[in-house]
Amino acid sequence: ELDAALATLGLPADATQRERVRGAYEALLKNEHGPRITTFHAFCQELLRRFPLETDAPSGFELIENAGVLAQAALEALLSEATQAPDSAAAHTLDCLMQHANGAEGVRTLLLRFLGQRSDWWAYTEGSPDPATHATQLLRQQLRVDNSSTLAEDFFIADTLAQLAEFATLLQQHPNASNTRDAELIHAALSDHKTTAADFDLISRVFITDKGTARIRKASNELSKKLGDAGAARLLALHHQLSDLILHVLEMEARRTTLALSSAWFSSGTRLLQHYQRIKTEQRLLDFSDLEWKASQLLRNSDNALWVQYKLDQRIDHLLVDEFQDTNPTQWQLLLPLLEELAAGQTERARSVFLVGDLKQSIYSFRRAKPELFTTAAHWLEKNLKAHSYPLDISWRFAPVLCDFFNQVFEQRLPAFHSHSTHRITLWGQIELLPLIHTTTVEPSLAAAHALRNPLQQPRPAPSEQRHAQEGAQITQRIRALIDSRTAIVDSAHTRAVTYNDILILVRNRTHVTAYERALRDADIPFIGATRGSLLETLEVQDMIALLDVLITPYDNLALAQVLRSPLFACSDDALSQLAAESSTPYWIDRLAVLSTTLPADAPLARAQHWLSRWRERAGQIPMHDLLDSIYAEANVLARYEAAFPPSLRTRVCANLTRFMELALEVDSGRYPSPGMFRARLNTLHDGAAQEAPDEAPAPAQEARVRLLTVHAAKGLEAPVVFVADTTTVAT
Repeated sequence: ELDAALATLGLPADATQRERVRGAYEALLKNEHGPRITTFHAFCQELLRRFPLETDAPSGFELIENAGVLAQAALEALLSEATQAPDSAAAHTLDCLMQHANGAEGVRTLLLRFLGQRSDWWAYTEGSPDPATHATQLLRQQLRVDNSSTLAEDFFIADTLAQLAEFATLLQQHPNASNTRDAELIHAALSDHKTTAADFDLISRVFITDKGTARIRKASNELSKKLGDAGAARLLALHHQLSDLILHVLEMEARRTTLALSSAWFSSGTRLLQHYQRIKTEQRLLDFSDLEWKASQLLRNSDNALWVQYKLDQRIDHLLVDEFQDTNPTQWQLLLPLLEELAAGQTERARSVFLVGDLKQSIYSFRRAKPELFTTAAHWLEKNLKAHSYPLDISWRFAPVLCDFFNQVFEQRLPAFHSHSTHRITLWGQIELLPLIHTTTVEPSLAAAHALRNPLQQPRPAPSEQRHAQEGAQITQRIRALIDSRTAIVDSAHTRAVTYNDILILVRNRTHVTAYERALRDADIPFIGATRGSLLETLEVQDMIALLDVLITPYDNLALAQVLRSPLFACSDDALSQLAAESSTPYWIDRLAVLSTTLPADAPLARAQHWLSRWRERAGQIPMHDLLDSIYAEANVLARYEAAFPPSLRTRVCANLTRFMELALEVDSGRYPSPGMFRARLNTLHDGAAQEAPDEAPAPAQEARVRLLTVHAAKGLEAPVVFVADTTTVAT
């Protein structure tokens, strides 16, 4: 068996090799300098802690995983700064963004997006004393635009005015409805000696369509009859000249707008980034972007870069980077000095570098991953270290028909793609393309759109797209056919009938996942859904937040109604109606106190009065985590929510409720014991990582269920039957 294994690895099966292999594990255990397995960020963190004097990282820094709170604080500081000095440059740039970004929410999105790309910004403006000005100058050169001129100055010159007047005169010589209207528009624009942008808009309507293209004017017998051949030719020539000029002016104006908006974005984003970095420095915090950037700077641009590279090189004999297709540019700049040092000393001792990756699996572009770096790194290693490529193009998983299909797809997408094959040459498989479903939109009836409705009970009629619902129904029909016909699959060399556990439905994102879940429910097919939102937006956590609102502001009738109706107390509609009918006081919390005295002790309303009054007394007296812990225990919260939700959601619900209680300790290390302070902090968590619900991948089901997952959540999973849904959506 050992000889066979050695042959598989391409090693000689002699006595020396056998002895070496048999002692390999023992040698590994006894090695004083064994291999280390770490992430990029952990490596960077260790590097900054090991060389604190060579970097500007604060000594004894802490790593923050949830940057949303600090980003919100930085944004508030920027807005406060602009408000206090409304005539400042910061205020003017924010006002420019406000005009072009659809209000305050659009500005917030733009600025947070800038903050999320700070590593790219640092690299782009590296070495510049004024990053915003530097970036603006580079953009001006790329756009080839000058802000000194205006739209009117570009267009309303003497030659153009003469051409417009001549063109209007020619139009009047061929009077019809459109020509008369166009001539009137030109005369209206030229009637004022001080031509403006509004006059340019009038003239543009004559030559440019609503889609931004030049209007079409063609020669005709009637045109030649009215104007003569020379006049008709002159009219068409003027039309083409003026159309081209207007399109050019519009293009230059669009470039000026882009430059102005980008310059404002650069300036406001830079100032926001300064506030963000200042807040982190004051609290001795670093985030993941800081780790990567500061570590790369330490190895590349610091005064001690060569010494640090030398010290690291003494510790590295073999370097392996896995999933290299997900490497971002900053990480590559961090690796490059280590590789250069390794190349410089490759004759000193046995060294090796091993990069592993697959361009087809690069799905983390939203984390700045650049799969092109894989090719860049391969060329660098071949040139400097005489490295070799070892493609692994034989699969141990797929049937031959799948490999043939993948080859056809990726050969069209990746120029350097190598055709794949499979070891399982006898495995049966099938690729099936379901009929294409075209987009169909159902418009609400005219009567329904204009009928009077109660907005609290009836939603506004809106157009609905049926494509995803129809595709979901199509998939469920195919699943039902596979199950009913007991389709055979191979499992561990044994043949058996397919079950729901063997079926996986993949979607690109969660935008339309509810349509597929609804189709599965309608078909009575058990499934584990892919629905996942932020922690603070889940129903169960919304109930907990409403409970906090009741403890903070007990006269919030709506929050109290949500708490009473939730699984915490499970009050019926009749009980709430009884509470609403009590008219002794406008506040439901007081009505609850009065009404509970007339009810049995085990009635939901009486139970709610008992526990809410007790929790209100305790709120503010004990830390927030202890308060939630006692509420969970006394109200049997987890068990009640488990009973209220369907089996497929119980694991997710319990995980989310537990995660919410953990936030009471994690938000500023649990420094806010009162519900009010904790509630205020929750409002700032919507952009951070800490609010993500811990239900990315579903828990294993005890009974057979179809799994509905996004591509990201399902990465690495295998299934005998896979449906790829929503594949015709084109990203814009």
